[in-house]
Amino acid sequence: MPRLVLYPFKFRDRITGRWVRARLELQYPELQRRYAEWEITGAPVIRHVAPIMERSFTPFRSETDKFGRTA
Repeated sequence: MPRLVLYPFKFRDRITGRWVRARLELQYPELQRRYAEWEITGAPVIRHVAPIMERSFTPFRSETDKFGRTA
């Protein structure tokens, strides 16, 4: 199962020059691409990613319920 490794970080605001703690967590390559100055502030958050069909939302009721019975 694929996994997603996200890091909490802070970055330097281009306008004020102050360090700002980010409200989101990003992958390492995304941090490098988005911010000129940044610093990882904690342990990574590891999330296991399910295949797209298992996690997609549908407003319609499925043919089988959670116990495998037909509806």
